[in-house]
Amino acid sequence: MDPSEYDKMYSLEGANWWYAGRRDMVMKLAARSHNGLSEKPLRILDAGCGTGINLKYLQILGDVYGLDISKNALIFSRTRGSHSLICGSVDKLPFKNELFDLVLALDVIEHMDDEISAVREINRVLKPGGRLIITVPAFQFLWTRHDLAVHHKRRYTRSGLLNILRLNGFENEKATYWNFFLFLPVAMVRLSKRIHRSGDAARTDLAELPTLLNGLLQVIIRIENVILMRFDLPVGTSMMCMCRKVSESQDKTKWA
Repeated sequence: MDPSEYDKMYSLEGANWWYAGRRDMVMKLAARSHNGLSEKPLRILDAGCGTGINLKYLQILGDVYGLDISKNALIFSRTRGSHSLICGSVDKLPFKNELFDLVLALDVIEHMDDEISAVREINRVLKPGGRLIITVPAFQFLWTRHDLAVHHKRRYTRSGLLNILRLNGFENEKATYWNFFLFLPVAMVRLSKRIHRSGDAARTDLAELPTLLNGLLQVIIRIENVILMRFDLPVGTSMMCMCRKVSESQDKTKWA
């Protein structure tokens, strides 16, 4: 991303409804993953950690490492108190095989020219039975100048993401769209921008909202997070999956 976007992310992601909602969902899934893996502290990699706010929350589950290709992002992560930080690319992870119990790739692989290499690298550094929690933007028809501003290469469908994961050594445990309740208004706004503002310069949708509106959106997304822990949602502006690394001898056909 552009350096200015990291400045914006660092200043807003602590309270912004979207970031706070995603963080709430990820921590629920990470806690479930911890219970399914071991009672011992986990070794966790946040691959594409950005400005590092998730790292401090994940510390309650074990030893956390943050990796990002941007040195600017890692500087911000360091100001939050994180120290196990590595500058590198997700498609060429500088770690030995089978090192981590849990890897997070939160809105990362859509930035990469070759997302297959990234998924394979994540699989390589995970222990057998280790989990990956991954989020990506959903539906190509929602593509706008926001995607250009944050250097997205693509958006995904549930079936498309699951196919990539299945073919590269993962078994699905949870796959759902996210931001379901706000999908229709967000889709209408984005489609309107495509029709009426196609010539505008690329810029992100991230902005500081009035406190009451931001608080209301946080309540809505947290209610949704409770629901999706039990049920998969049929549409949303993002796609989320938690999957498990399987050995080559295991059956990889048990996918929805």
